[in-house]
Amino acid sequence: MPFFDVPADEELSPEVRRMLEEHRRLAGLEVVGPAFRAYGRNPKIIEARVKAQQNLGYPPRFPWDARNMAVMLIAHSKRCRTCFAYSRGHLDKLGFDEEMLDRVCADPEALPLKERDRLFVHYALKIATRSADLRPKDFQEMAAHGFSKDEVQEIIGFAAYWTMTMVLIQSALAALADD
Repeated sequence: MPFFDVPADEELSPEVRRMLEEHRRLAGLEVVGPAFRAYGRNPKIIEARVKAQQNLGYPPRFPWDARNMAVMLIAHSKRCRTCFAYSRGHLDKLGFDEEMLDRVCADPEALPLKERDRLFVHYALKIATRSADLRPKDFQEMAAHGFSKDEVQEIIGFAAYWTMTMVLIQSALAALADD
């Protein structure tokens, strides 16, 4: 028996329904999936996720293809199938073929992006997967590559948002599963 369940619409407060709709709109989804709806009885989680999505999930300074490449690689490293499929779907719509994306997953340095966009992906992946290994020299290196302090903070926020999202999704999916 699953540990979590997905609340019916009538069990959700109007505020939670509004926030779920905002998430659906921001993410470009037809429907909100069960991994997010499972938190519907906990408005604080829903609110935190939507606020983070609005403020950190899609920094406009960085191109859509680079952001989706970063999400794909973070999801690949964290084994989040949901976020991996989400990012791959966007990359497919942008014209990236599956073979090339598989090569990028095997060798993230082989990104078919402009140098600055490739560096954005590189740093977002490093921050999301190895933040404990960051040193002052990493930030100096980002600055040397032309990233401002604001941009570095946006990269950190982007990596934190997607890491949080993957933890919430993977945990909900495990709690929704039958033994």
